[in-house]
Amino acid sequence: MSAWLKGGMMVLGAACVLLLAGGFPLMGAPGVYGGGAMLLLGVMTVLLCMVGGWRLAAGRRVQLVVGLVFLFFTVTGLVMLFQYGAKALDYAGIGGPMWAGAVGMACIALTGVVFMAVFGFLCYRVMNCRILWLAGLHWAVALLGVGAFVDAAWEVRIPVALPADARTELTELTAQDGRVYPLGFRLRADSFVVKYYDDATYSLYSFENGRPGAGHAVERRGDMLHSGAESWPVSALKSAPGMPHPFLMLPGNPARVLVQNPATVRDYCAHIVAFTDHLGRPETHKAELRVNAPFACKDWRFSLSSYHEEGGCTVVQLQARRAPGRFAALCGMVGIIICTAVWCWWRKEETPA
Repeated sequence: MSAWLKGGMMVLGAACVLLLAGGFPLMGAPGVYGGGAMLLLGVMTVLLCMVGGWRLAAGRRVQLVVGLVFLFFTVTGLVMLFQYGAKALDYAGIGGPMWAGAVGMACIALTGVVFMAVFGFLCYRVMNCRILWLAGLHWAVALLGVGAFVDAAWEVRIPVALPADARTELTELTAQDGRVYPLGFRLRADSFVVKYYDDATYSLYSFENGRPGAGHAVERRGDMLHSGAESWPVSALKSAPGMPHPFLMLPGNPARVLVQNPATVRDYCAHIVAFTDHLGRPETHKAELRVNAPFACKDWRFSLSSYHEEGGCTVVQLQARRAPGRFAALCGMVGIIICTAVWCWWRKEETPA
């Protein structure tokens, strides 16, 4: 076992120990994963991976660099196919004059297919042995580490509260330390839609001394609500300003109120609009912002985290993130997946007797 391999095994073992320590509930992850020991191990891992890839590609280093460039353009073609193909389907679903846009998006998607075919073939011809894919795997890990370190040093995360009133526009972000970050565009939330499962329950409350007392459950059968010998149609419940849920006031002594309890939230999304420019020309981008489906504009990505009602208006809770190392980290992740798969399944070269 070479000295480089021994050093790599030591670093890997130390990283595993720190990962285990971060997962221990009494110590917690942030202090361990963001500590100096983990950063030092990360730097050592990046350096070892760079040296390992360089040594593995001895005599074929130019071939490795050219092959990785071809691999990058192959993946670019795949991204073009999915991104512009999805846009073509969206425009085709709208119909009418958007068919022209659908045809244009489909043509760009076909360009991605050409990229995949041409550069995929060139990559296959250049990266023609397992050792080059193993070297590429080492460099992909190093690229992922570089992206992670750039994000650790310069990433910006800011929580944002944006009313979905179709009037309030977001033009800058203020961090907790008071620093102001201009967006370079205007962001507005036009509306907010919440969808529920059909599992709502109902309760009947009697007023005692002007206050609602303990309620009891009301059974729903089809479109009717039943409580003992009484019944009411579900459609009789109405919404009113200041009341968070539909209700029905029942006359009598004492007075009673029939209230719909909140159902389980199935999905929610915010319809947002970004007013920006490209090469001096104004552009408008509309999108549906959902959980795990962020919206990106220029250097910022906005993720939907939660919402709440405030003053009769829905306030959308967003997480704004600017991560300069994101592209490098994503390239490293894709490279790790592809290089590992090809290295594992590539036909092993026969060793001459």
